[in-house]
Amino acid sequence: MRKVFALVTIILISLALFAAYSGELYPVQQYVMRDPDLSDELYIFVLPMRNLEFFIPHVEMFELAGKILGVKTRVMGPSGYDVPAEIQAMETAIAMKPAGIIIYPPGPELGPVINKAVDAGIPVVTVVGDVPESKRLTFVGINQYEVGVVGGEYLAKLLNGKGKVAILSITAPMFQERAQGYIDTFKKYPGIKIVAEGDTQADLPTGISVAKSILQAHPDLDAFVCTDSVGAMSAVTAIKEAGLTGKVKVIGMDRNNDTVQYIGQGVIDASVAQMDHLTTFYAMLVLYNLHHNPAPITTNNEAAGVIPAPKWINVGVTLVTKDNWQYFLKK
Repeated sequence: MRKVFALVTIILISLALFAAYSGELYPVQQYVMRDPDLSDELYIFVLPMRNLEFFIPHVEMFELAGKILGVKTRVMGPSGYDVPAEIQAMETAIAMKPAGIIIYPPGPELGPVINKAVDAGIPVVTVVGDVPESKRLTFVGINQYEVGVVGGEYLAKLLNGKGKVAILSITAPMFQERAQGYIDTFKKYPGIKIVAEGDTQADLPTGISVAKSILQAHPDLDAFVCTDSVGAMSAVTAIKEAGLTGKVKVIGMDRNNDTVQYIGQGVIDASVAQMDHLTTFYAMLVLYNLHHNPAPITTNNEAAGVIPAPKWINVGVTLVTKDNWQYFLKK
């Protein structure tokens, strides 16, 4: 908490110092804190699949940022993968007229309702997934394609450049980008063949069933690679039931505790983890500073038609392996 507060303080002080230094070039009104009474200022985080462990740090950091900044926060959205229900949650959020909305849009279907919020004067920041063709302000997340590159290169080394691989993914665009990263990376290794692709639907029972079917069709499979957070556990369960533990390698996605523990036990070989905690925290800073500390990009941002916010903040990915797994366990 102290480190996070210190980070926010440094950012605010830096803006103030910049303001003092460049006062002759940029009018002070642009970057002094506006509307100091924040007691009724509301920010909303809309997301589907709230039941997934993956989203716990996103919600926690969103709420922590609200406490640090002294504003109200609210989390909304369906517990499962339900696009129509998430659209309805966005409609409800817009009616509440918040100062800003953070949303995880799993696909382009959320574009129109994102645009509706922006047209209503509510800035929107996307996290985890993006709809770049929408009117959203900023995307805070990862390069989806990079997931497959990082995971693919690691597996290629484990397989010594040779083996049969299956991909467990989801049909939503962001997951397909990750899968494409794997596909393109394996093209560099003629000895690696992708023999099957399966859709987990972000649901563990479904994922297990899909993984079992793949193993039955390809009993000589060498590895599973996964683009969603339930993929690794789906693969591990199927591998165990087939009596193939230790014979089929698994590259997972994200840092759920069960996945991390299995990495420590040597059951899962690695997992590509997003910097989850940074996404909603930086998304909140973007929205808050847009209202209270807009960067003086011009002498008059509004007149110049300039929005003082980044288009994309890449929080990056990292590998959880047998060498560092214990540091990723959530207590």
